Amino acid sequence: MHGFVKKGLLLSLAAGSMMVAGAGAAAAADSAATDGAAADSPGLASGNVAQGAADVPVQVCGDAGAAGAALIDALENRCTTWDNRSSVRGVAANSPGAVSGDVVGGALNAPVQGCGLSGTVAGAQSDAAGNSCDDVRTAASAVGATSNDPGAVSGDVVQASVNTPIQVCGDAVSVGSFNTGAEDNHCVNS
Repeated sequence: MHGFVKKGLLLSLAAGSMMVAGAGAAAAADSAATDGAAADSPGLASGNVAQGAADVPVQVCGDAGAAGAALIDALENRCTTWDNRSSVRGVAANSPGAVSGDVVGGALNAPVQGCGLSGTVAGAQSDAAGNSCDDVRTAASAVGATSNDPGAVSGDVVQASVNTPIQVCGDAVSVGSFNTGAEDNHCVNS
C-alpha cells in the first residue's frame, strides 16, 4: 500500500500571488479589479483608458496517484472557489481630439479545479468517492462609458468579459488494475 498523496492540496494562483495549504477541505476567495478614468484631456490620442483584469484561481485538491500500488483513494474532499470576481470599469470624458476619449477593457475570471482525482498504474482498487467541488459566485464584468468626446475616432468603447470555470472532479483512472470507481461526487458551478 503506497500512495503519494493522502491529503487535499490547494494551489491558488491569483493576481500574481500563490498560496499553498493542505487539508481535506480547501477554499479560495480572491478578485482582480481595475478602475480607470480619463477626463479633460484634449489633443491627439489623449484621454484614452486601456486596462485588463484577470482572476485565475487554480485548485488541485484531494488527489491520489500511484504506480504498482493497491488501495489508492481520494475520498470525502471538499474543494471550493468562492467570490472570485474580475471586473473592469473605465470612463473617459471631455477629451476632444482625434483618437481621444477611447475606453478599452477586458475582464477574465477563470477558476480551474482538479478535485477528487485518483489514478493508478498496475494497481488495485483506485477510488474517488464522496468529493465535492464548487465554484460559487464567480463573475467577470466590464463597464465602460465615454461622453463629450468630439473628434475623429473618438469616444469609442471596446470591452470583453469572460467567465470560464473549469472542473475536473471525481475521476478515477487506472491502467492494468481492477475495482476502479468514481462515485457520489458533487461538482457545481454557481
